[in-house]
Amino acid sequence: MRRLVFTLVLVLASAAFAQQSAELSGIVKSEQALPDGTRVAIHVVDNNNVWGLEVASVAPVGGTFKLTAKPIPQDQLRPFRSGGVLLPGLQNEYTVRPAAAGSTDQVMFAVGRINMYVDKNGNGVFDRVTDPWFIGVPSLENPVGFFTLLYVDRDAVLTGGGTELQLTKGWNVFTVRFPGDKPVYAVQNNVNDIVLDVFLP
Repeated sequence: MRRLVFTLVLVLASAAFAQQSAELSGIVKSEQALPDGTRVAIHVVDNNNVWGLEVASVAPVGGTFKLTAKPIPQDQLRPFRSGGVLLPGLQNEYTVRPAAAGSTDQVMFAVGRINMYVDKNGNGVFDRVTDPWFIGVPSLENPVGFFTLLYVDRDAVLTGGGTELQLTKGWNVFTVRFPGDKPVYAVQNNVNDIVLDVFLP
């Protein structure tokens, strides 16, 4: 029995490690001093962009932050239909398919968003009733661009804008940058030049 439990634990751990995490870091720009209890976080958002599950959270230090997105449970995922979520630069003009040859399985996904809030009650997570949140648009700095944080339940291929991008099971950061006249699209799991230009109403 112990051997069976140990084997099960190993299988579950292997599955967790097989999912790619994402690291996001950058700076916070604010004309006002950040209040005590300010946190930078990643939340899963629904079709209406309502914040849900918090998958990473950290207090900014010296105007900087670094987040690592954790795996999320299956019940947070929804079908990733081609063009089903607006992506910067591509909007809804793209297609998504499983990377495995011949697979007809539906790719399931979630969208993550970086948010900032003041943890008024000190419990370390966002509470909609008590915690005020900052307003702003996250962007990329070098060169200028924008990003979307995507979680997929299997390796997938996203095609659009004249390019084909590989999504890896777990977290992926879709980016569009503008080094010149034409946008450059990429998918990566580490972005370190995020700018959060925010204010607290």
